[in-house]
Amino acid sequence: MATDDRQTPHDHEQKDREHIEPHDDAGYETVSGIKMGHAKVPKFLKATYIILAMWAVYYGLTATPVNDRTDASTPMEPTAEAGAEIFSTSCAGCHAVTAQKLVGPGLAGVKERLGDTELTNVLHKGRPERGMPAPPSLGLNEAQIQALKLYMETLK
Repeated sequence: MATDDRQTPHDHEQKDREHIEPHDDAGYETVSGIKMGHAKVPKFLKATYIILAMWAVYYGLTATPVNDRTDASTPMEPTAEAGAEIFSTSCAGCHAVTAQKLVGPGLAGVKERLGDTELTNVLHKGRPERGMPAPPSLGLNEAQIQALKLYMETLK
């Protein structure tokens, strides 16, 4: 019977593993079973860490929060057009401008139904017993609430 002298890739890998040169483990520190060589942090990383820490302290001491909805907006003149824009971003998710009920009632003819005083009251205090938040809690300032009222008065 003839023997097969061909070598497979597996045989070649096996021979490579057997011929690994021995190395000296001296000079390595073992931490949790892992051999650590000369694991020093490079100077440029130390400098980067120090600069980042100084920036973080500076930023934490000098940064001021900005309320994007009220503080950063320019003062506006209350108009029905501005109220329509406010309505579309703050109210249209629950109210329709028609008589159709969504989450809240439709607002067609709202001024005739509620009257001027009650409409102002609802726009300032909401209707928490019915699930309507007060518009100031939504981040609306007084000028925006007045614009919203002017717009609602146009809904017939």
